[in-house]
Amino acid sequence: MDLFGDNSDSEVEPFGADLVEPAPILKPRTIETTFNGLLSSPIKLHEDLAKGCGGQIWPAGETLAKYLLRHYGGDSAGLRGKRIVELGAGGGLVGLAVAAGCDISGSELYITDMEDMMEMMTRNVALNGLDDKVKVQLLDWSEPMPEPISQKPVDFILAADCVYFEPAFPLLEKTLIDLIGEETVVFFCFKKRRRADLTFMKSIKKRLNVREARNDPDYAKADTDHATYSRENLYLYIMTRKK
Repeated sequence: MDLFGDNSDSEVEPFGADLVEPAPILKPRTIETTFNGLLSSPIKLHEDLAKGCGGQIWPAGETLAKYLLRHYGGDSAGLRGKRIVELGAGGGLVGLAVAAGCDISGSELYITDMEDMMEMMTRNVALNGLDDKVKVQLLDWSEPMPEPISQKPVDFILAADCVYFEPAFPLLEKTLIDLIGEETVVFFCFKKRRRADLTFMKSIKKRLNVREARNDPDYAKADTDHATYSRENLYLYIMTRKK
């Protein structure tokens, strides 16, 4: 199943680049996906916008999930024994994909979001029988870092479509800075919908090392969906702490 669908934002913006066409109303549903065969068995995701836009699967989530499955799925040991935190997880798509398709033996994997998303994340973890691999954790960017997250260094931070509400940009930036350690790697993906979305990237580049994943030598070989990402205005970045 391709989660992009046919209802992506048009590249033609007749009324100005800062306006976004309203998305069609989504009725509650449960979908299955193998990310175009990257998983041997599908994961299930319940979607429901009753508690906010995080209740829907967005293209950046699929993009990041596919990237991680291609790079850390199969026989890769790259995520073994690591502490992994997904920010703004919504229904938990990315974290669940990692748990289902990557070797995370000895790892701690947290999917996090606001209070309104806790029930849906918990439901989706249970739908996939991943309670022993995935921990659901409340993480409000405006509040102190919860102890289960802050007590040890984080190895990987995952974030998909966290850039959509400009007033929250400073909170997201602070959360990333608080979490990132000397060896932490951040995989950060978002869909550019308006000019203001890039203001976050301009700010975070002043504080972290940021590079586009497509500039990695093996990117074009490993990622066959690159043309789709470009057409959909999707950006995938890798961030590390400045030395």
